[in-house]
Amino acid sequence: MKKSINPLLPLYEYIPDVEARVYPGSDGKERLFLYGSHDLFPNTNWCSWQYRVYSAPLDDLADWTDHGVSFASRKGEGYIWNGEDSDGVSWSDERLYAPDVLQIDDRYWMVSCLAGGGLGMSFSDRPEGPFCPAQQIIYDDGEPLGSIDPALYAENGRVYLLWGQSRKFGAEGLTGIELVQNDMGIYAVALRSTKTYPFGDADNPDQGFGFYEGISIRKIGNTYYVIYPSDKGKGVHTMSYATAENPLGPYVFRGNLLENDGCDLMSGNNHGSLCEVNGKWYLFYHRGTGNSNMQRKVCAERLELMEDGTFRMAVMTNHGLGGPQSPYEVMEAAYATHVRLEGFEKGCYIEEKTQKLHPLVHITNGCCVEYRDFDFTEKKNRLQFEAEVLPISGGKIKIFADQPDTHLIGVLEIPPEQKKEWKWFETKTSGLEGVHTIYLKFEGNPGEEICELARFRWNPDGV
Repeated sequence: MKKSINPLLPLYEYIPDVEARVYPGSDGKERLFLYGSHDLFPNTNWCSWQYRVYSAPLDDLADWTDHGVSFASRKGEGYIWNGEDSDGVSWSDERLYAPDVLQIDDRYWMVSCLAGGGLGMSFSDRPEGPFCPAQQIIYDDGEPLGSIDPALYAENGRVYLLWGQSRKFGAEGLTGIELVQNDMGIYAVALRSTKTYPFGDADNPDQGFGFYEGISIRKIGNTYYVIYPSDKGKGVHTMSYATAENPLGPYVFRGNLLENDGCDLMSGNNHGSLCEVNGKWYLFYHRGTGNSNMQRKVCAERLELMEDGTFRMAVMTNHGLGGPQSPYEVMEAAYATHVRLEGFEKGCYIEEKTQKLHPLVHITNGCCVEYRDFDFTEKKNRLQFEAEVLPISGGKIKIFADQPDTHLIGVLEIPPEQKKEWKWFETKTSGLEGVHTIYLKFEGNPGEEICELARFRWNPDGV
């Protein structure tokens, strides 16, 4: 059975801002569903005009099903409702930002987010949709809500909505409110009297929490957890969390969960959710790819919940929802955990050239990339490292284990370009046993591109 890996979905699919939920599939068995916004390639802006839904059975979390377009904010996006190509948003044709989907009774309710166009509410009888055309969420006095990155929670017959963005953007900060049904039975009316600022008062709703945007809410035991990108670590690459005794707070800042700084060349915010899968807690988040940060991919990391209700901070890995990868199988270069490491030359990044080719490009002298982790269970005294490379000016790939500059296990020589074609190169490396992080450090002529790297593996039979 294929192992789950980060990023979780096929490399040509860009689903960021993910809300992960476990719901029954069409066969009644539980599946992990991923709901998020949808980046495109190529793209000069975040997101698109459609949502797509993916799911996997809980007993095979590498077997993802693409359920297609579940909703769209304009016609022509593949959103089919009542047998017709449809527009799910009557009041706007803006791009769709992050959604959330929550099961309430026998329906699956989706809150959608329009770029500068407010929030909408839809429903479906199936977790994968399609979701019906949205009704705009309004206050009970008729004014539309503000917008960005909403989250839903329901309990004891009451439905709550959280959304918002930092005040430094001119927004209100994190905002929470209770929703009720309108005359058509849609949870699209916000009770202004219940409006609150879960992280603080109206004059300083971001107080001490470093809130940026992208809220998500879950309940663990009797405690409510919200996670969000913050500036409490390495900029808004940091995922933080806070807890409360009520869905709308007040919340207490508890710490950080993950920093995905260095997963791409550009700096961009993180956004994700918590989900319990097969009795274990996972953090879902995204990594940027490319040189524009407009193509983001969903990833997951295991979280350890401590007895006091706090989480131990996670690190980015190749694990996804499984364990360390086998070094003896081909690893696509695009699965790098870090393409930008502190103290090393910045410059290389992952680029989509075709649907099946996502190489590491713009590799220059001093660049270093990380792959965490590989399980070298099959111990060998020496191994053969093999890499598919497009040579350009040529140089070396130095292969390190566990640290990027101390434990050198091999050097792969890359000759200068003779023909512009991909070719496999190999070199002998020292043997490894157990689980190791691998670093590939590039050396070549200053200012010149050394090569492009498509994929690699260790071949125990090649020695």
